Amino acid sequence: MSEAPEKAPEIERERLIVEARQLIADAGDGPLSEQATARFSEIEQQLDRLRDEQDQRPDTVDPTRHPLPNMPNTPSGHHSGLLAEESPHPLAYTAQALTALQAAIDAHEPLRVRAADPRARFATITTTTHGAPRAWGANVLTGPRLLSQVAGVPRQPVEAVLAQFPQLTLPTAQPVTAEAASLTEYASSAAGSVTLGRFGRWTDMSREALIGADAAAITGMHRVGIALDLDQVLVDAVETAAGTAVAFAADVPAQIRKAMAQVQANTASDDPADLVILAHPDDVYLLQDVSPTGGSTIAERFQRFSGALVYPSNAVSTGFMTVANLRVGARYFEAVGLSTATQVDVKTGVETVATYTVAGYGVTLTTGFAVMQDVVTP
Repeated sequence: MSEAPEKAPEIERERLIVEARQLIADAGDGPLSEQATARFSEIEQQLDRLRDEQDQRPDTVDPTRHPLPNMPNTPSGHHSGLLAEESPHPLAYTAQALTALQAAIDAHEPLRVRAADPRARFATITTTTHGAPRAWGANVLTGPRLLSQVAGVPRQPVEAVLAQFPQLTLPTAQPVTAEAASLTEYASSAAGSVTLGRFGRWTDMSREALIGADAAAITGMHRVGIALDLDQVLVDAVETAAGTAVAFAADVPAQIRKAMAQVQANTASDDPADLVILAHPDDVYLLQDVSPTGGSTIAERFQRFSGALVYPSNAVSTGFMTVANLRVGARYFEAVGLSTATQVDVKTGVETVATYTVAGYGVTLTTGFAVMQDVVTP
C-alpha cells in the first residue's frame, strides 16, 4: 500500500511551520512587517485546513495539531510564544497512538500507526517470564534521549532517500576594499550528500505471550534501540568530520576550553550554549569541575562545562572528547517518521511488532564545526 497520501499532508505541515518560524526569525526582536503578518495568517489558515482534512481520515492514527499559537498583539509575545517551543522529538508517541496499537495487539489485527505528537513522552521498561503466571512492573523513563534533539540539530522532512546539502567554509577577514576595486569573492562551498536508511527494531510474540502484552513497553524499548542507533551514526560522523585529534596535554579542562573557543571562532557562534562536548562516560571525570550552570543545581537534564552541554555516550571513542556546534554543522533528514506496524502469522499465532524510521544525518554543513581532543594518551 502506498504511503504517499499520508506523507503529503505531513510534509506540507512541516514546510509551513518552518516558513512561519523563519518569518519570526527574520523579524528579530522587532514586530513583523505588514507583509510577513499577512503571510503568517495565511499559514495558520492552511494548517487549520490540513488539520481538518486529517481529522476526516478515519484510517490514520495521527491526531497532530500544528504548534503555532494564536498571534498576540505584542511582537515580543508573538516571538517568544513560537520560539520557546521545543523541537519535535522524532521518537515520541501519542496516547491515542499507543491505545490503537494496544487494541491491534489484543485483537491480533494488522495495523500501521504513526507517532505524531512531540509533546507526549512514553518509554517503559518491563520485566516478565512468559508462559507462567506473572506480574508486570513498569519503570517509566524520561527518554529516549537523542543527541540531535538535545543539541538542537535542525530536522528536515524529505521525500527521497538521497539528501544533498552545501558544505560551507566561513569567509576569512579581508582588508577594506579600495576605491573602484572589486569586492572579495566568496565561493567556499562544496556539495555534500547523505543516503538515508532504516533504523528500527522488531519483536515476535507467541499467542501465549500476547496475554497481557503492553504496547508502551514494546515500542518503548524499540525507541531506545533506535535512539542508540541514531546517536551512534551521528557521533561516528562527527568524529570523522573532526579529523585528527589535538595532541594530549596535561590540563584537559584548559584544552577543552581551547577547543570550544576554536569551534566558536570557526562557526561564528557567540554563545557557548550552542556547543556540545561528546565524551565517553569513562572520561567525563577529566573535566573536573563539571556542574550545572543554568541557575539551579538539581534536576537539570544534562551537565554543562563552561556553558557547553556535556553529552556522555558509549558511542564516543574512549580517550577522546569532541567539541562540536551541531546546530550549524549537522542536519537530520527524515523521509519516514517513526511508525509501528503489526502482523499476525495465522499458522503459528506469532505476532510481529516492528518500529522503524527512515532517516539520516548530513554533517559538515559548516567546516570546522567539530574539534577532537586527546584526553588520555600521555
